[in-house]
Amino acid sequence: MLTKKEIVWIIIAILIMGFIISLPKLSISSPYVFLISATIILTNVLSKKIASARYNIKIEHKIWKFQRYGIYERTKLKKLFPIGLILPFFISILSLGIIKIFTLLQFDAENLHKRRVLKKRGRHRYSEINESDLAFTAAWGFWALLLLTIIAIIIKQPELAKYSIYYGIWNLLPISNLDGTKIFFGNLFTWVILAIIYLVSLAIISISSLI
Repeated sequence: MLTKKEIVWIIIAILIMGFIISLPKLSISSPYVFLISATIILTNVLSKKIASARYNIKIEHKIWKFQRYGIYERTKLKKLFPIGLILPFFISILSLGIIKIFTLLQFDAENLHKRRVLKKRGRHRYSEINESDLAFTAAWGFWALLLLTIIAIIIKQPELAKYSIYYGIWNLLPISNLDGTKIFFGNLFTWVILAIIYLVSLAIISISSLI
C-alpha cells in the first residue's frame, strides 16, 4: 500500500512533527510525542489511501514542495523547494515553539484508467481524474482526524485530540499542493463544512485547556 519513498517521507514527517510538538521545553516524553505524531499522520495518510481506491486513483505522499510564488510563469523557482521540511521546523524554533506549523506532506495522484473506465459513476463514465476525485480523497483524511479526535477525547488523551485538530487546520489551508487546496477547488462546500467544524473544534479545545 505504501511505497518505499512514501514510507521514508512519512517517517521524516513524523519526526519533524514530534520535534515541533515537544517545543519549547521538550517537556513531553519523547516516545509519547512521536506516538502522537505517528498516530495522526498515519491516520490521515491511510484513510486517503483507502479513499483513493474508491475514486480509482493511486496516490503517493511526499514532503510538501513549493515552486511557484506568483501568478506569472516567471514567478517560480527553478527547482521544487522542500518547504515541508524547512518551514515548520524553523518557524517553530524561531517562535520558541509558540507557532507550531504542521504543513508537512502533500500527495500526488495517478489515474487508474483501466479501473476507471469499467466503473460507472451516476449516469456518466469518467476516463480521467477530475478535481472532485482529489477533493473527496483528501477530505477522507480530515474526517478521519475528526474521528481520531473524538476517540482521543473518549479515552482521555487531550494532547492527541488537540494536535489532531491542529494538524487538520494547518493542512486545510488552500495553499500550493496541500490537501486543503485540493478540497477548496474540487468541492468548495466540503471545504467550508470542514473549516467550520475544525474552527469550532479548535475553539472548544482552546476553552477546555483554560478551564
